[in-house]
Amino acid sequence: MRFGPVNIWAILIGTVFNMVLGALWYSPALFGNLWLRSIGRERDEIESNPTDYVWSALAGLVAALVLNLVVRAFGASTFAHGALIGALVCVGFCATASLVYTLFEGPPKKVWLVFASYQLVVYLAEGILFALWV
Repeated sequence: MRFGPVNIWAILIGTVFNMVLGALWYSPALFGNLWLRSIGRERDEIESNPTDYVWSALAGLVAALVLNLVVRAFGASTFAHGALIGALVCVGFCATASLVYTLFEGPPKKVWLVFASYQLVVYLAEGILFALWV
């Protein structure tokens, strides 16, 4: 297994992509209205705290760093291998952990589906980016 140096620029781009996709994903243009209905809230009831976005960006940065290390460790250098590793990491860790949380702590399953599908797109894209940008 080889880790090698990480690609900080790819990690930063992956982090920005994560945040931009999240803003789009949870907007009315995509799944924002479904998400709001699923949590039983209206758009004007959602409070936006800038600190939450900072923590989200930091979490996305850590996730991108770890995924970059995993892609490097497996020596992935093709579109298909990057996508496969991104999907496996997402399904194996993100989706399963968030599903258990959903089952036992109460958010509706539609909320999990919106979140897990968003994460899958992020991890697929980042896996591809990290595999191709060596």
